[in-house]
Amino acid sequence: MIRSSAALSPTMPEMEGESLDLEDPFIGLLGQKAGRDDLWLGKAAPRYTSYPPATAFHDGITAETYEAALAAITPEEPVSLYLHVPYCRALCLYCGCHTHPTQNHEQVSSYLGFMNRELENIALSASRPRRVSHIHFGGGSPNMMSEKDMALMMGAMVRRFDLSDCAEVAMELDPRLVTKAQARALGMLGVTRVSLGVQDFDPDVQAAIGRVQPFEMVEEVCAMLREAGIRNINFDLMYGLPIQSPASVAQTAIQALSLRPDRIALFSYAHVPQVKKHQRVLEQYILPGPYAALAMENAARAVFRAAGFTEIGMDHFARPMDSLARAAEKGKLRRNFQGYTEDSANHLLGVGASSIGQTTSGFFQNARAVDDYETRVRAYGFGTARGLRVKSEDKLRAAIIESLLCTMTVNLEKVCHAYHYSLSTIAPALETLKPYEVAGLIRREGYTITLTSPHRMAIRVIAAAFDTTLRADDAPVSRVV
Repeated sequence: MIRSSAALSPTMPEMEGESLDLEDPFIGLLGQKAGRDDLWLGKAAPRYTSYPPATAFHDGITAETYEAALAAITPEEPVSLYLHVPYCRALCLYCGCHTHPTQNHEQVSSYLGFMNRELENIALSASRPRRVSHIHFGGGSPNMMSEKDMALMMGAMVRRFDLSDCAEVAMELDPRLVTKAQARALGMLGVTRVSLGVQDFDPDVQAAIGRVQPFEMVEEVCAMLREAGIRNINFDLMYGLPIQSPASVAQTAIQALSLRPDRIALFSYAHVPQVKKHQRVLEQYILPGPYAALAMENAARAVFRAAGFTEIGMDHFARPMDSLARAAEKGKLRRNFQGYTEDSANHLLGVGASSIGQTTSGFFQNARAVDDYETRVRAYGFGTARGLRVKSEDKLRAAIIESLLCTMTVNLEKVCHAYHYSLSTIAPALETLKPYEVAGLIRREGYTITLTSPHRMAIRVIAAAFDTTLRADDAPVSRVV
């Protein structure tokens, strides 16, 4: 049941020029159709955490290729580390990540041994310790690691890398697994930022998606983390889930704000049962259509904007003094496989099953299956299974797409000049975008394109006009909602 929000927010947020009545659980349930939105809403387009996107990767990239790419990175160049822990206590029904449910902590510890071996080989690829600018633990649920295992992993990085200029150590957490002892361990080990997988606070939605974690639990977890000295807390929220409505999503947004997060990521649910078969269980419910999901996104966005949060890119929000908001204000916002970041390092090195790394020469993805990953590390020292060498034109298009995704605008003339390409290279994209300009979704001034639609998610479709990569017809690509 959707509870009244009056006690939490005396002033209801504005949504598309109208007051959002949170007492009515059916408001906007079907969405409000608008002809021009049919040009982008529900269309298939990558989220562009990279360009070319991961759907373009192939298996012609090997551990030997990766070793050569590492050797080309000088020890003076900063690198970021992404460590993937592909385990969870239980599989949530909405999940699209590469993860495995387990209750066996020995299995997790054994896997971490292979990650340590891969980390060691990355360190040995340089003549002296590499400078690390950011560290990010993702999953899965990285806090499936025991406190001892966390200490071993951090200790390995302290011994093998130069962390003296490391700006951030971040970790994704399952709130259901956080204990006071774990929070203290994270603080003592130097974790500076955590992301809590909240998704939704409505008990009925939580039951439907298989992730029950009451508001009071998340509230207690936030208190434990802050007591342990971890002040930077992010929330991940999701819309487009079963049983949700615009009113219920707004209610979750208001409850989330009451816990004082520094950043919020607002993701759309990607229903891809052809790849993630467990998602088929959710088909027992009526899944929200594109216009209903859009109404949910609008409702949450209105709450965050009314609270003074800065809109970051297409789906993030941050307090004005947060480092991500400051980076956006200075034009230094970047996009990588973790989403939006202020990290300026040109090299992101992935460690663990399914992790993706990026250097100036290309992309390198480890084997997705844990058994395959461990076999490759045992044989070759790295888990590399696929990837892509980037060409000069790929870098041009990547810069255009990153500018669009980060700032909602791009100066094509400036970018083409910086990468030594003629504007004729992107002429087909401009032709593709003409209907969007006529419909008023974008504005073109010379060779500068700016999104004018209030729906920032539409930028994915605009960016896709510059995407020339070839992908299989059955490649999984999420829909824009």
